[in-house]
Amino acid sequence: MLPHQGNRARRRGHLKRTLLAGVNVGGTSTSVVLGAPDGSILERRAWPTQANDGEALYAASVGAVRDIRGDARGIGVAIGGPMNARTGTIVSPPHLPGMHGFPLRERLRADIARPVSVHHDAAACALAEVRWGADRNVAGLAYLTCGTGFGAGIVIDGRARYGSRGFSPEIGHVRYRDDGPDVFGKKGSFESYGAASALPKIARRYDPAYDAESGAEVARRAAAGDRIAQAAIDDNADAVGAACALLADLLVLDVIVLGSLATYLGEPWIARVRATFAREALPDHAASCTLRAPSLPDVQDLSGLAAALTIADA
Repeated sequence: MLPHQGNRARRRGHLKRTLLAGVNVGGTSTSVVLGAPDGSILERRAWPTQANDGEALYAASVGAVRDIRGDARGIGVAIGGPMNARTGTIVSPPHLPGMHGFPLRERLRADIARPVSVHHDAAACALAEVRWGADRNVAGLAYLTCGTGFGAGIVIDGRARYGSRGFSPEIGHVRYRDDGPDVFGKKGSFESYGAASALPKIARRYDPAYDAESGAEVARRAAAGDRIAQAAIDDNADAVGAACALLADLLVLDVIVLGSLATYLGEPWIARVRATFAREALPDHAASCTLRAPSLPDVQDLSGLAAALTIADA
């Protein structure tokens, strides 16, 4: 065993015996938990995300970590991208304008004096599913956030996939159609169709006067029989299914976990996603890849803990 491998093994053993702090920064809410490596959560704090004020969001996060930290030996953060997981710098997530260019890992290390690991939120959710979910230890799993944004986290053989400069895959930025709602300054991207927050924008493509302000409101109207709302949800599900087919064909995945929308809209939405996926993906790849909702009801909270466990791999 090489010296650095021995150090890494000792760090893993040490983390298994200690508590960890996990931070999940979402576009709508932020949570901080104290937990154990087996996925149990002992304490939790949550509040609405101060998306436009990075310093306020950071101060609230640090305060919550200090409040529940106890003897936690490491801190994991799950946060939206684009971000650089190698340096822990938040680059330019559309739903967190106050965090653009924020050196999160550097600041946390200085202020909390603990080891810190920062992951793309989708990658951290994928790590949580592989570690504690229904398909634990599966060889290839992707997690699509399908929430405020449309991020993709990919775990291959137990490790989150990042590029050579620490950037996470950004399927949300890939063009899906020639036209559509504008996200990233790019009309027709997957995020402009596949995110939950895209639903009102899609509905206004059918009726420019459509006044729903949130994905939840579009979902409520669809459940009440609103045809425009249902058309928007169908367009959204088709985009998510096409994105799943792209990922499955490129990476030959075993499992794709569908994030927030699968929980909110349930089996009818998942069924349409699967139908589009089956049409678009190569038959062998579609047959060998399972699409499902998160198996962990608190996957967002667990994503921070999963991020903390990767400190041993740094």
